[in-house]
Amino acid sequence: MAVKKKAGRKTLPPFEFTVAIEGTKVAIVGKNDGNIRARKQPVVKFVAGPGVGKFKIDATEFQENDNPNRPPKAWPFKKAKPAGVVSRFSSRLVRPARGASLLIFKYTVAVPGFSPADPVIIIEQ
Repeated sequence: MAVKKKAGRKTLPPFEFTVAIEGTKVAIVGKNDGNIRARKQPVVKFVAGPGVGKFKIDATEFQENDNPNRPPKAWPFKKAKPAGVVSRFSSRLVRPARGASLLIFKYTVAVPGFSPADPVIIIEQ
C-alpha cells in the first residue's frame, strides 16, 4: 500500500557549497553566495574545493545592528560541531522552537593561512 505524503511536505534538495580560495580570502561557492533561507530543515553540505585541505565553520546568533554586545556563539546544524578542521561537513539545520517563526544565524568558514569568508546568513523558518 502506497503512503501518501501530506500536502506541502516536499523534500528540499540539499544546499551544497564548495569552500574555495580566491586570492588570499576564503569564498563560499554555491547558490546565493552561501546565504541560506530554508524551510523544513534541509541538508546543508560543505566540501573543500581545489587547494583547500581543511576548513572550520563558526556560527553566532544574528543580532540587531544596535546591540553593543558580541553575538553569542550558536550552532545552526543538528550534527555536532566538529572539534577542529574538516574536509567536508553535512547536516540538517536545527528546527525553530515551538512557537518561534524562524531562526537566524550568521556563519563563516575559515581555512588556515587565509582570511575567513565574509559572514553569511542562515534563516530557518
